[in-house]
Amino acid sequence: MTMKKKFSLIAALAVSALALSACSSAAPESQDGDAERTVKIVTSNDAPFSFVDESTGELTGIDGEMLGAMAEALNWKIEVVVTDFATMPQTVLSKKADFIADGLYVTDSRKETLAFSDTWYYQGEGMLVPADSTFTSRDDAKGKTVGVMTGTTHLEIAQELTDEAHIKQYDSQANLIQAIANGQVDAGFTDQAVVAWSLVQNPNDKVKLVSPYEPYFPGTIAAAFRQDADSDAMREELNGALANLKASPKYLEILQKYGLGEDNIAE
Repeated sequence: MTMKKKFSLIAALAVSALALSACSSAAPESQDGDAERTVKIVTSNDAPFSFVDESTGELTGIDGEMLGAMAEALNWKIEVVVTDFATMPQTVLSKKADFIADGLYVTDSRKETLAFSDTWYYQGEGMLVPADSTFTSRDDAKGKTVGVMTGTTHLEIAQELTDEAHIKQYDSQANLIQAIANGQVDAGFTDQAVVAWSLVQNPNDKVKLVSPYEPYFPGTIAAAFRQDADSDAMREELNGALANLKASPKYLEILQKYGLGEDNIAE
């Protein structure tokens, strides 16, 4: 079965009775005799983590492609439920989806109600500098002009490094990147995966991400399930497929496709 056939999109607030009855009916038999299993995942349709490509109808992104590889190995048919990021946990807890696969950070508060898979990858903020910069860590930016996006937690990083007079805030990532490219800012801090994906789509030889880089706000990304026996069994299946994916070249290839790399690898 091709990857394309393994995905279908379901609107979060308009799941039809036909779709529900199809999920409860007997799963079709695959060519090798193993029953194909329908699994629902929830996403906020958030690039570059987990989103449906409008041109193909396929789930893509970092998490989307990793899930696709695992689903292929497990003979799972993935159905996608789209909702707002903030309501993803409740979508799983109310059994409208089996688990979350959308760049979700593992946190202590989320662990109170959700059960997380093994780590898919690591992702925090990225440090963006001019292409000719010799900076290799945050310490190099102390006392320099630092840029962040307005309203983000990255302001805390800037405040640790320099005084308010040397902090510049921008209303968009594009403007932050342009300020760094123009030499108006010595270093900028923004979401690593988002800026890496932006630079894949729109290459800019006047800026670069510092690598290797140890983030101030490190994030552990994993899938999130309900805390029940059925979910535990599914989570263990996924963990097995994840271990096999990590042992293959495809794992790093997916990270690199979206501008990430060895800094983001989870053992």
